[in-house]
Amino acid sequence: MAKRVIVLLGQPIYDEDNAAAEAVTPGHLVSRNGSGLWIKHATAGGNTPRTFALERDEMGKDIDTAYAIGDTVKVAHFHPGMRVNAIIANGVNATINSLLESDGAGRLRVLTTGVALAQSLEALNNTSGADARLRVEVL
Repeated sequence: MAKRVIVLLGQPIYDEDNAAAEAVTPGHLVSRNGSGLWIKHATAGGNTPRTFALERDEMGKDIDTAYAIGDTVKVAHFHPGMRVNAIIANGVNATINSLLESDGAGRLRVLTTGVALAQSLEALNNTSGADARLRVEVL
């Protein structure tokens, strides 16, 4: 059964101080731009804090409800060992324990030459033509 929350294990540090500079979906790896607004992490393979957008369950929103430009984004800062329901790019073929990096568009992909941010907890061959979700453990 698919998990319907982003935080799967652990007590991350929550932040609701900044708005979105672009559309962001819960499960996206995010970072702040020069104006302090949240954007999808934009450096493929780059190192970044393990910060993911969360669902607004207290407002009746689920993990498929994207934030629009200007919406206040609820994010969580994760530490090693915590688990996240992250967004994986189309075309990613991850096995259990695959190391994952940023794809430069807020999603994760199998490590090529960048910085490992997480490790997959399940296998996924995402040839669906769309993004998918994958349970990962933050490194």
